[in-house]
Amino acid sequence: MAKKEIYNFEISDGNFDEIVITNSEKLPVFVLFMSPVSSMCIAMENRLIDFAEEFAGQFILARLDIDMYQETRTRLNIENVPTLRVYHNREIFAEEVGEVTEETLSLLFKQFDIFNPSEELRKIALVKHLEGNTPEAVQNLAEAIKLDPSNVKAGMNMCQIFLDMDMLADAAELFTRLPDSIKESDEARYLIGQITIKKLALDTAGLAVLEASVEKDPSNEDNKFDLAVCKLAAQDWAGGVQQLFDLLMINPNAKGGGVKEMAIAMINLIELNDPELSGELRKKMAMVVN
Repeated sequence: MAKKEIYNFEISDGNFDEIVITNSEKLPVFVLFMSPVSSMCIAMENRLIDFAEEFAGQFILARLDIDMYQETRTRLNIENVPTLRVYHNREIFAEEVGEVTEETLSLLFKQFDIFNPSEELRKIALVKHLEGNTPEAVQNLAEAIKLDPSNVKAGMNMCQIFLDMDMLADAAELFTRLPDSIKESDEARYLIGQITIKKLALDTAGLAVLEASVEKDPSNEDNKFDLAVCKLAAQDWAGGVQQLFDLLMINPNAKGGGVKEMAIAMINLIELNDPELSGELRKKMAMVVN
């Protein structure tokens, strides 16, 4: 099957009507009025380019630099950037001024039946999981993957749900089937970090036993370390890292420096999903090591 052409154009005063108005009789035309010196404009541009590549042949993306092409800006009364206008059948169908979220863009595209059914199921699954309806979320993700086996996000979400359900073997096996090309992404690094720490927790006495042991003998480094591992495996990130800090306060070279290394590694891992908590823990770490 021939690959569909991606319609993505940089336009000017001279070809605006030809590319935008005339073509809007055939396909919806999404026109981004932007300035290349605006970070908000660049973010919008990148987001729209992603859509153009994902939904190749289904719409036209046109980008106009308002700093370079003042005539069109004046003629169309474009006052602020970024401004997104959608033209359909030679008319303005919709307009958004300012940065537009991916969710809002998705809703706008959906009005032209431009959407990915697999992605829709994936997003529904995430909501259901957060609401506590995990079995149905798993079913939705399975359907999403069946519809589009290349939907890597659905695979990573399924892996995360398996981890949340303490189905470590399933999570680890699914992770190995993810494409190597995404395994350096933040999402993948967060998953592999959780898998690694959960595997370490399997070799401990368990959370309840260790909490009792540490309460009885707070000076036992091995128990405190294992308790930190169990808390981290249970996604009690703050509690787990605090256990490591407690160890460092007692012995700055605990586990031959391994405790300090793990604390840094865990703070880096937490930053991938919760930058605010990671920032707080970094400040505490600085006080502990100093």
